[in-house]
Amino acid sequence: MKWKTTSCCPAFVDYVSKKFPELMEHVSKTVSPMIATARLIKSLDDSAKIVFIGPCTAKKMEIKKEELKDSVDMVMTFEELLAMLDAMNIDLEKCEDSVLDNASFYGRLFARSGGVSEAIKQVVSHEKFDIKFKPIAVDGLDACTKILRLAKAGKLDGNFIEGMACKCGCIGGAASLSHGPKDISQVDKYGALSKEKNSIDAIRVFDVDSLKLDIENR
Repeated sequence: MKWKTTSCCPAFVDYVSKKFPELMEHVSKTVSPMIATARLIKSLDDSAKIVFIGPCTAKKMEIKKEELKDSVDMVMTFEELLAMLDAMNIDLEKCEDSVLDNASFYGRLFARSGGVSEAIKQVVSHEKFDIKFKPIAVDGLDACTKILRLAKAGKLDGNFIEGMACKCGCIGGAASLSHGPKDISQVDKYGALSKEKNSIDAIRVFDVDSLKLDIENR
């Protein structure tokens, strides 16, 4: 049976490469959301300097890959950002709020395990693609290992693996400011506040056809 895995999580992709190299042909060749967004920004402004801020330490490794060096200039973790703000005596509680560009409902969900699969499922349904999409979302390396072993043995009960190296997905990242139990429902509540409910509508805001969004030598 044909099946694929996500390529969003660089730690998951590298784990597959090192522990299950024979399965690399099943990993999506699409670049991660970070790389795709950076390339979009630079296509609009070639003088832009891109700094990615998030809870993921693996992103620092990702931007050093030869085929991705043209995209993101620097990766900063939430912990590093907080340290910088503390050093400059900046209290965010006292700062005036700024309006950010709106992200789609599904764009906000990808930070937690299962969010990417839900976004793809919505697109498949909206565009009426004639395919059977049966995703399996796993988070944490133990769960990833188990599902990859099943896939290797030809016993995968699905055709798409959403793999996240951290428990609960990106919200459980190593450089997250909160290291306690993660409440996925909080991500869902944040997603529900979005005015854009459809991934397709969000994508069509920009011309992405000219962007290089695949990795040929993966």
